[in-house]
This record gives sequence, C-alpha cells and structure tokens, in this order.
Amino acid sequence: MRPDFSHAQEPARAYFRLKLPTALSLLQPFLHHSFGNNVFSIEAPESAISLLSKNPTLEFRGYASLWKIDARRTSAACSPSTPIPWGVTKVGGGTGGTGLKVAVLDTGIYKDHPDLKASVIDCVDAQTSALRKRCADGNGHGTHVSGTIAATGKIKGMAPDAKLLAVKVCSNSGWCWSDDVARGVRYATQKGANIINLSLGGSAISKDEKAAFDAATSAGVLIVAAAGNSGPGDNTINYPAAYAPVTAVGAIDSTDTIANFSSRGNNFNTIPYSVEERDIELVGPGVSVESTAKNGCYATYSGTSMATPHISGLAAKLWQGSAAATRTYLQDRARNFYSDLGRPGDDPDAGFGLPTTP
Repeated sequence: MRPDFSHAQEPARAYFRLKLPTALSLLQPFLHHSFGNNVFSIEAPESAISLLSKNPTLEFRGYASLWKIDARRTSAACSPSTPIPWGVTKVGGGTGGTGLKVAVLDTGIYKDHPDLKASVIDCVDAQTSALRKRCADGNGHGTHVSGTIAATGKIKGMAPDAKLLAVKVCSNSGWCWSDDVARGVRYATQKGANIINLSLGGSAISKDEKAAFDAATSAGVLIVAAAGNSGPGDNTINYPAAYAPVTAVGAIDSTDTIANFSSRGNNFNTIPYSVEERDIELVGPGVSVESTAKNGCYATYSGTSMATPHISGLAAKLWQGSAAATRTYLQDRARNFYSDLGRPGDDPDAGFGLPTTP
C-alpha cells in the first residue's frame, strides 16, 4: 500500500532495482540514493514512478515513507538546572563511553555547542543524493538527543567520553524520508559506528530499509529507536522501532510511570522475553528531559525521542564487546535488576523494563 504523503510535496520517493544495467539511464534523471545490488531510490513525480514501474527492465520495490521526529519542548534556559539531568542519574550515566562511536540520525547538531564540540567527530547531510559535510540543526531535536548521549560540559550525558557521528536525515521542520534514514544507516555503518540512535519514526517500512538495518546489525551495530508518541493504546509502536532487529524504546517519567504518550507494543501477542516484530523492548527517561539546545543553551523536552538516547548512551557506557552481547546485557539489567514497570511481565508498556548501570 502506498504510504500517506499528505505532509509531503511532490515529487515522491520510491525504490527500484535494475534488471538490466542499461536501465540505469531510465532512473538517471531522478536518482537519489544507491543501496547496492542494483537498488536505487528515486525522487520523482507520481506519474513518472507509475511509468517506470511498468518498464520490464526495472523492478518497482515500493515507496519510501515519510517519517518524523516527535517531541514537545517545555522550557529553555542558558544555564542548566542541574549538571546531571534526572534521567542520566536514574539510569546511572554521566561517565564512560571511551572508544565508542554513536551515530545520531536526526535533524543535525549544533556542533559548536560548548558541551558537544569535543564529542562530534563527523558531520554529514544524507538528505541529498551526494552526502555533504554539513549538519546544521535548524530544529533543535538532534542537538538535544545528542546531548543526552554524550554532552560533556555544564551538563553531562549518559556516556560523555563517547564520540558522536551527526548524520542529518530530517529537515528542519522535522520530516524524515525513510530512504535518507536508510542511507544514513549505511553511512554510519561504513564509518564504524557501534550504536545508531534513531529518535524518529512512522507507520511503514520498506524491504530495502529493512535490508539497510539488517546489514548494519550484521556488521555489529546496535540500532536503538524511539517507539513513538501515539500511546497509550497497545500496538501503536512506530517503525523502525517495530522492526525486531532494532531495540524499541518507550518512555517513563521520574516516578517510573509509563508516559501516557509512549507508544505501546504488541508484546502480549508474542513470545515473552523474546523480541519479535512490533514489541517494545526497553524504556528510558522521556518526560521533562533537560539537554543541549541548538542556540548553545539548554532546553527541556518530552517524548520517546528523549528516552531513546538514554538507552543508546547506556549501551555506550556498558558496551560488552559486541552489539549482540550489549543488547542481551541491557535486557538482563532491565528484567532482573530493576522493578517490573507497566503491566506485569514482558508487557506492551515497558517490555523488559528499564536497564541501569550496576
């Protein structure tokens, strides 16, 4: 089914595979990204996509989706209220992360923020067909997420010794084409990221986006994504968090209550404590989270977007030598070393629960 493009302006995005090398010339006017194995995404009017899909030398593989960031800013100040935000304290962050690279695929980053400039080692824009060395954040979301992971200054992130790869995949208005995200995942993997943070999502995912995530996880990358803010109904989780190889994160507040907005999974209809499609896996602090702002100051946001970098940062701090071992370790820390949150057991609210530092 064609995804909802009501927020998009034509042209649309779609994936095609070449059946013959000469078919590349048909796509050339519309080429956006190359994904290997003769698969490309294009940006073209609907009429052109329709015509190309009927060409026998091309395989139409589906549309890209329009994903988005979703968080609510509640306050801002040029001095943080505390050097260690409540969520970082609760989860046990504020130190560590040496030698780990965390890619933040988001609206970009204010790389000259005093609390971030020592952490940022790469900065690219994946929204264009040729990746560009720029990542200015005109929204603020990506800068806030990045600070929760690795801020080191007036405010501390979860793993301040980790390094950040800022990959801009979302516009300043907060909309993110899924093929740009998939291209960003490929780039981060190629650049040696250990962890990829995706505080974004939407209702659909294509097989070529899944392939990009599969390639990253096969290369040893831990992908952590926001469940979404469409709660409290069950099975409201967004993609890519709903894709089983990705760690899906919901949100709690400072009293360990599941945030009402936090999207829920389908856990009661899957095997307990075995991550399957559309399961919530973990939760993190996501209500009234203070972090770095795009103007060099600080801001407070709420959303599963804010919960996700707590888990990405914790993974960097507690890295167990591989993505698979780290994911299992975080599940164990949540299930066996913290109170059961939400409904009992592996539930749609919290999954395994909240992992914390020993």
